[in-house]
Amino acid sequence: MNHTQALNSDTVRFTIFLPRNRMRQLQWSIDFVLASSGCRVEYKGHDAQTIVIEREGKSLSLRSVFPNPTRRNLCLNEMILPTSVRWIETRQLGFGLDDTYAKMPILFGDPVIRRIDNGIETEIDLIGGIFFLLSGVEEVASDIRDRHDRFPGAASLAAREGFLDRAIADEYREIVLVLIENLWPDVQRSRETGNILLSCDVDEPFDRSRKNMVSLLRKAGGDIFIRRQPGLIAMRILNTMFQKTTKRFDPCYTFDWYLDLCDAEDLKATFYFIAENGAGPIDGDYALDDPQIAQLFRDISERGHGIGMHGSYLTFRDLDRLKRERSRLTTALDDAGVSVEVTENRQHYLRWDALCTPDNLEAAGFQSDSSGGFADLPGFRYGTARSFPMWSWQKSKPLRLIQKPLVVMENSLLSEVYMDLDHGAAARAAQALKSRALAFGGDFSILWHNSELYSMKDRNLLQTIVACPDVKH
Repeated sequence: MNHTQALNSDTVRFTIFLPRNRMRQLQWSIDFVLASSGCRVEYKGHDAQTIVIEREGKSLSLRSVFPNPTRRNLCLNEMILPTSVRWIETRQLGFGLDDTYAKMPILFGDPVIRRIDNGIETEIDLIGGIFFLLSGVEEVASDIRDRHDRFPGAASLAAREGFLDRAIADEYREIVLVLIENLWPDVQRSRETGNILLSCDVDEPFDRSRKNMVSLLRKAGGDIFIRRQPGLIAMRILNTMFQKTTKRFDPCYTFDWYLDLCDAEDLKATFYFIAENGAGPIDGDYALDDPQIAQLFRDISERGHGIGMHGSYLTFRDLDRLKRERSRLTTALDDAGVSVEVTENRQHYLRWDALCTPDNLEAAGFQSDSSGGFADLPGFRYGTARSFPMWSWQKSKPLRLIQKPLVVMENSLLSEVYMDLDHGAAARAAQALKSRALAFGGDFSILWHNSELYSMKDRNLLQTIVACPDVKH
């Protein structure tokens, strides 16, 4: 079985019966399963606590036990979410799944799939598990936050139970598709191919140490005690001396190398710019009307790459600020002669509030976001490497805003604050995540800051990750 395939037939028609009290949530989750399938679906409500997919006298019955989460009952801690999972040997389930999976975590329900008269039924709540992962429900229910007011990856069920490095929602999706194939062999599958999505958050386009002696000494201390690269000090001194005539000594201005890498690997990158420094130095120290930034806009655009907004530190709960920053970036691009509509966003420091950030981004005019990863750990925050429309906890329905999940950020792997891996271990971790993302037709989204390419080891690591020879992109 090739699990990079999806159903693809515009002549296939399914009738799907859903529990009446959870139709919106379950329809959104099933739409994720059948996305890009071309199948025609009619949804109907019924009183049973099962999801039934019917066609031509056969049925696939999926148990549905995940409760009906709302913003109110989550905020009042009236819902009990899982604190552990059951791991099963997938070969026990049959239906050809053992060739694809070894062990699988069961979030809800029981590990049983069986044939019945004219159909198949499963006691695993696959669709409820998908909703749990995609919706960010545990982030809404939990009050655990780190020093940047973020829900940390380490607190997630996926990290605690050891499956953050697996795209479990994609795996659940695949099981449903396999069961559909078993029942209706005439339903054909077409190959899905994921992509490598490289992106850069432009936090520090120019080395800050060039400004004054205090900044230079502060950076030099970091070079010695944190980055353990004392050779950078000489480069910073040279950059301070010659900054008006050349950028060749600037350790942060790596854009020429970055764009050349994209050309060599046939990649299209997206560069996210901060539009406002409302929180002070944590928001960078550059201005969009700087002529050097305007030239950078042009260089990126002329070479066929994307430009998006890097929502500043204070924007994740502030709709007015999001609107203002999007307008500022739009104006700066127009003034630079770059015709780009600002529709993509990534939040600075990946700050995110599942209760309001996605709704605010949509209201501010954004079409997509790529903040969907944890800062402290790489992996699949939403259980998927596939893009999907986000769930609104304010409206209890899907948004138009598309989430493009972030799988790896370089600091998650290398920073002493987070995993603090050496470059070899970081390469192995990233390659494993890439293989799992692409295996199910998802995208491998990797963020690498321009200001984190100080050494040849850093550059070689990025090049190795995006140029894996056994993966086509």
